[in-house]
Amino acid sequence: MFMAIGIALSDAFYITITYLGISQLTQNEKFNMWLGGIGGVILVGFGIFYLFKPVPTTGLKQRHQEETKWFQQIMKGFLLNGVNPFVLFFWIGIVSSVSLDYTSNEAVSFFVVLVATVFIVDILKSYFAVKLAQIVTPRFMKIMNRVVGVALILFSLRLFNFVVEGM
Repeated sequence: MFMAIGIALSDAFYITITYLGISQLTQNEKFNMWLGGIGGVILVGFGIFYLFKPVPTTGLKQRHQEETKWFQQIMKGFLLNGVNPFVLFFWIGIVSSVSLDYTSNEAVSFFVVLVATVFIVDILKSYFAVKLAQIVTPRFMKIMNRVVGVALILFSLRLFNFVVEGM
């Protein structure tokens, strides 16, 4: 649970930094078109990555984790999520779409719900890890990766549609 808190805090940090940086620039219509195009390309890249992501055939069972202090777990989650450059690229893609379509209040609501959803799913994954170990087979992971890949590609098509409409 504490590691999930760290991940959520890291996501919130990236969202805040990215949104504040991008929101200043979204007043420029030409920048919006470039931002939508770049965000779409990033999301297509992630989508293709997940479509073809190799799934390990062993090691999917839950591993025993040493008991550590809660603050260490929060920092571990924050740093593991925070140092991954793909997390930043992912949030740039999401923020670029949201900043183009939503007001500031709608964007804040969207991101609060999004981070809360990720946090709740992480907590549920921890709680049900033992039961899910029997379900999470290599085949299941391959299917899930493909579903995520297709969803990201569809989301990128929405961004590309925005770019084309803006021309």
